[in-house]
Amino acid sequence: MNNYLVIADDLTGANDTGVQIRRRGIPVQVVFNGSQVSGEGSFVVDTESRFLSEAGAQRKILDQACQIPFKDFTRVFKKVDSTLRGHVAAELQTLAQCVDPELVIFAPAFPDLGRTTLRGIHQINGTPISKTEFTRDPKAPAKSDDVLHLMKEAFAGIPGEVFHVPLEELREGRADLSRGRVFCFDALTNSDLQEVVRLALAQDRRILWVGCAGLADMLLSLDVPVPPVLAIIGSQSSVTRDQVLFAEGQGIQVLKIDLRAILAQEKGVQDIVRDALHVINQGKDLILLSSSTHPIDDYQKTQEEIIRSGMNPEVLALFIQDLIGDITMMILRGLSWGEDGGLESRISGLFLSGGDTAMCCFEKSGALGSAIVKEISTGIPLLKLLGGIYPGLRVVTKAGAFGREDAIFYGIRKLKEPD
Repeated sequence: MNNYLVIADDLTGANDTGVQIRRRGIPVQVVFNGSQVSGEGSFVVDTESRFLSEAGAQRKILDQACQIPFKDFTRVFKKVDSTLRGHVAAELQTLAQCVDPELVIFAPAFPDLGRTTLRGIHQINGTPISKTEFTRDPKAPAKSDDVLHLMKEAFAGIPGEVFHVPLEELREGRADLSRGRVFCFDALTNSDLQEVVRLALAQDRRILWVGCAGLADMLLSLDVPVPPVLAIIGSQSSVTRDQVLFAEGQGIQVLKIDLRAILAQEKGVQDIVRDALHVINQGKDLILLSSSTHPIDDYQKTQEEIIRSGMNPEVLALFIQDLIGDITMMILRGLSWGEDGGLESRISGLFLSGGDTAMCCFEKSGALGSAIVKEISTGIPLLKLLGGIYPGLRVVTKAGAFGREDAIFYGIRKLKEPD
């Protein structure tokens, strides 16, 4: 198992990065002195250096962190504030001298909290950090929102080896990390951060990772892969539609059940099942939804086909519900026929939105009921099926017009965590 070392400048940052490690079932300790770190297990060291003077912060890093046996750890991560407050460049300069990495990766984006980097400028909800209150923090202001400037300040003694990778270069696969040692990245989504991690790991060099919990999460997602989640969305509410769009924006793949094409016999159910299995077998989370929920022009075309079919609304609703249930079971059967023969090793669970959708899937699986494991957010439970074909299958259910914008994305994430 990989062991992780995180160096953070305050306690909340230490904890929010450490929890990314624990979410993968890896024990981790948060300690306040580098002398407590051994080469066995995973640790987060809180240096409490954010509110010191710049010179004081560097001394603290030197005293607390540089006594650590860095080479005993698979990954070394410098946690920085997601708004770049504190002594980002100064602390990194000192830590890099202790770690002596072959490659430094700086990607401070945390898309889940609206922290993104574009054209080298770090932002919060689209506003450059330099234009926000974080530059006026009385104790530890953000000194710059220019990520390249910060890296050049930290590595001033290494001319020509500090590079910025713009978003287009990252997404088009044109980034070349062999040309230098220190790189900072644009990133707007979790998918962007995941691509940063893939690029860096492909270098097979000793890396010092620099960022916040967003980068740590993406690093761990590749280090400790967890089976994907299948989300089945039967609700037609605008709330659910917005939640799907949010999850899609975070990189989760969406596949529509094209009801119009099925009604017109232009596409069969097997085509949908094949496409879904292709996505899941690549280890990717998948949201499967009827075209009537996304977007509005699909809904209108579906309605036209319904009129042509002569099907009344009540019969149509039952048809759609039954269809979604059948497709879900066909996908699960396809997964459980894999080489390892076990569904639980190929999928982390089901996310079901819409009461009728959930009940139909439960009935078709032969479940006798469910055991409530916990509430993952207000009114949204995590369950385990009782009896039937898939006893113990983990399921999150959500009422259609319920939950915040990130409810589906968050539910998928919680399904991938250990109980």
